[in-house]
Amino acid sequence: MNFHTKTVFICLFSFCSSFGKGQNADLIVALKESTLNKMFAAIGEIKGTSTYSFMLIEGTYNWTLVKPQIKLHPNKANFETDVKVTVGKFDYTTKVNGIVEICYEPTTNLIYIEITEALFPLNIMALGKERHLWDVDLKKYFETPFTFEGPLTMGTEMVFNLPDGTTKTIYCHPINCGVKIAEKQVIVSAETEFVERKITKISTNKK
Repeated sequence: MNFHTKTVFICLFSFCSSFGKGQNADLIVALKESTLNKMFAAIGEIKGTSTYSFMLIEGTYNWTLVKPQIKLHPNKANFETDVKVTVGKFDYTTKVNGIVEICYEPTTNLIYIEITEALFPLNIMALGKERHLWDVDLKKYFETPFTFEGPLTMGTEMVFNLPDGTTKTIYCHPINCGVKIAEKQVIVSAETEFVERKITKISTNKK
C-alpha cells in the first residue's frame, strides 16, 4: 500500500521580533519542529505491504512506522522513525535515520519539506538463518512533499492622517524571501517594502 501525502497543509506560524542584521531580516516566519510532528500524529498509522522473492521462496512483508518524526538541526533535517517489519512468522523492529530536504519556492509561496531518503533493511528467515535481502526506501511512499504557506501573502495596508488634513495610504508587503534550517525550526526571512497607494477619485458628474 503506497502512502501519498496529497493534502496541502497550512499552519499558523510564530513571528520573531528580530533576526539579526543582514539581508532578508525585516520579517521572520518560524515553522516549528513540533508543528511538523503534530502533523504526523494527525495523519495516524502509516503502514504498507509489498512482495519479496528469495531463491524459490516468495511472499509478502508488512511494515509499520512507529513514532515518525522530523528532526531539525542547523543546516540539516532528518526523518527518524522505528519500523516494525513482519515477514510471515518472523518479525523485527529497526531504526531509520533518513534525509529531508527543505526549500522555499517564491513563485508558489510554499515551503516544501521532502523526504529524499529513508532506508530500512528487509530481512527474512530462510534455511534457519536471518538473511538480508535489500534495503527498502520509504521515500517512494512519500512521493508528494509536505507543503506550508510562506510569508508573501502577509500584506498590510495602513492609512495615515497627516497634519495638513490629507491622508496617505501605505501598503507594506514582504519581498526577497529566503529559508534557513535552525535548531528545531525552519526560518523563512524576508525584506519588507513600503509603497504608497494612490487613490484615484472617480468623477460622479453626469453630462
